[in-house]
Amino acid sequence: MKNNHIPVMLEEVQSYIPHDKKINVIDATFGGGGYSRAILKKFDVKQLVAIDRDPISKIFARDLNEKYNNFSLVNGCFGNIDQLIVNNSQIKKIKFDVIIFDLGLSSNQLDNRDRGFSFKYDGPLDMVMGSSSTKASDIINSYPEEQLANIIYKFGDERLSRRIAKNIVKSRKIKFIMTTKELAKLIKQSFTTQQIHKSKIHPATKTFQALRIYVNDELNELSLALNKSINLLSAKGRLIIVSFQSLEDRIVKDFFNHNSGKRWRSSRHYPELVDEGPITFNIITKKPIRPSEREILNNPRSRSAKLRVGEKIH
Repeated sequence: MKNNHIPVMLEEVQSYIPHDKKINVIDATFGGGGYSRAILKKFDVKQLVAIDRDPISKIFARDLNEKYNNFSLVNGCFGNIDQLIVNNSQIKKIKFDVIIFDLGLSSNQLDNRDRGFSFKYDGPLDMVMGSSSTKASDIINSYPEEQLANIIYKFGDERLSRRIAKNIVKSRKIKFIMTTKELAKLIKQSFTTQQIHKSKIHPATKTFQALRIYVNDELNELSLALNKSINLLSAKGRLIIVSFQSLEDRIVKDFFNHNSGKRWRSSRHYPELVDEGPITFNIITKKPIRPSEREILNNPRSRSAKLRVGEKIH
């Protein structure tokens, strides 16, 4: 299988990785292996552990397994990052100098029409990354209208969520909605011509995002993974996170603020309601780093990326 994924903000990510010592690394979102491949090549790595919930990642890890004896891939959700590390007898007592999260979808997932992540290709409404028993088609064809609208609004920030949900329910009474193109066409019909021309994105973008996040419980997994990463990091260890949409970035920002002793605003995706947290991290990136214009031109999928970095104090 061809690996089409281009790692986003690779140069910027590498600039926050220590060059002056041997390092242990977790690549918590292996995907096509872009970060892992570059780090193993350019840095003095003792152990690099890659994690990915998608079984397809094993295919893209084969060459690294053959070339590097300090590389290993673990299949599982990064929300279980602590257990995935502890269960590996070779690395369970290691503290890590770098943990990287790239929260975007891999191009290998987006470009596979059989996975149903993208409305650009006609395929089944799947959107399952790992072991979820619920597919996007199950939600679209069986959930009550109000619940559908709430999912589309909460996880997609789609203002027309109620109109879209109403049209979905009306349509599925006649025929179940089973493909990406069917759903995208139906969503587009919920927008006026003026709204479509005014928007910079396809009308189906936010709804597809919402379904994917809900199917894979992505925001809860992220909150769990960030909190569990604290104990896996060594002193001065760095947490490097690339996010691609506002809901994820808000969780990351709140996490760093909460753990650097700052006052922070509560989030609907963050369970604790406190003004100040323990001082565990120094925030290295006072503002998120954005991709260069050159990178956006070469890889348009990088345009919404934001990079945040924190360093564990002790």
